[in-house]
Formats: sequence, C-alpha cells, structure tokens
Amino acid sequence: MITELSRDELVALGARHRADYLGEQAGYTLEVATADGKALEELLPEGYIGEVREALAAVDAARKDKALMAAESKEATNAHHDAYREAKVFRRKVARRALRARRMGKAIPDGLIKIDQTHTGPGLVGQVKEMVGLLEANLPALSGRGANALVAKGKALAETLQTVDAKHEAKRLSQLPEAVQRFYMQKAVLYLGIKVIHDAGMELHADNHAAAARYNLSILYRHFGRKKPTPAPQPAPVTA
Repeated sequence: MITELSRDELVALGARHRADYLGEQAGYTLEVATADGKALEELLPEGYIGEVREALAAVDAARKDKALMAAESKEATNAHHDAYREAKVFRRKVARRALRARRMGKAIPDGLIKIDQTHTGPGLVGQVKEMVGLLEANLPALSGRGANALVAKGKALAETLQTVDAKHEAKRLSQLPEAVQRFYMQKAVLYLGIKVIHDAGMELHADNHAAAARYNLSILYRHFGRKKPTPAPQPAPVTA
C-alpha cells in the first residue's frame, strides 16, 4: 500500500495537483529510482516502486477521460488552491532565508527552518501563522532585502486560506461526482508515492549531495508561476 491516509485527505490533496504534471514528475522519479536499483528498493516496502508504477498508469488512463480533465481544470482555478500552492512556496522561501542566516552565525529558531508535512488547510494556516510570527520576531537577524515583504505575503496568505471554512471545503469536495473523487485520490496516491521514493533516495545518498539532489520535484513545480515550461531535468549519473 502506497499510503494509509484517509479518503478525505487524499481527495483534498489530489485536487491540488495537475495529472499531466504528476505524470511527467513520476516518469522522471521512476527513471532515477531505476538507476539506483536494488539499493533503493531495499529502503522501501517490498514491491513499492511497482505500486507507484501502477499508480502512474491509473492516472495516465484517467487523463484520457475528458470529463475528468474538465473537472480538474475547473479545480485548478480555485483561488483557495492557488493560495495553498503559494503558501508552500512561502514556507520554502522563509526556510531558505532563515537557513542562510543560521549559517552566518545568527540565532534562528527551528520553526523558521523546519517544514513539517501537512495535508490539511488548517494545518497549513497554522504553519504560515507561526512562521510569520517568528519572522517578525527575528527580522534583525535576517539579511537581504524582502524580509518585510515576506511577512506581508505570509499574513495575506493566512487570511486568504482562512476565508474558506475547512468544513465547507471538505463538504464541497465530498459532493463531487464519485468518479472525480476517485481521480483525485489516484493523483494523491501517485504524489505521495513519488514523495516516499524521494525520501528513500535522499536517505540512500545522504553522503552524496549531487546524487541526493536528483530526487526533486522540479518538474511538478516548474509550471507554478511560469508562462512557459522549462525542459525536464535528466537523471544525472551517480558519482562514486
């Protein structure tokens, strides 16, 4: 089993990702995983990579259904999901700025650097609010321009995410046609399978930054905020 997350969690997670981007990302990730072979497989449950391949096949098959793709396109225009994606970018920016400051000898709290995984709207709102508070409290230690703008962006994102009541959002997703919910679940399962493989790959190459860096989501997220797609990265050879 790729994941044991609940149906509701999977539907909500799958609604946030486009099937075509997931397919490209999964193809790349599986190619990298194949290059690492048995060494990687031994860090995962037996048959896990095969299950991810099956999940990819299921998503690819669903992409041929025009009704499902129309539903996905409509979901992609949901302002709440746009804010969710922007909030994840915000967290990464804050973490990198804070990590720079820590490397430069500043006393930076872990809350600005560590990003805990969350698959719920309320959980993300809580993380953004905590980061904003810590940002404001540690502004003097954060070098470079744009720190105040990050604070403002975080506050705006938290407010936007809160405008849609979590229960209302869950109810809306639960009222989608069964086929659409199943499609969203398939996408979520594929996404989580990719993430688990990446975790294993980074563990495998914990002593080799270049090799570990191959396990990234650059394909999945390259489309966010860009007008034109960039070429897909190719797996780099593992250095001895």
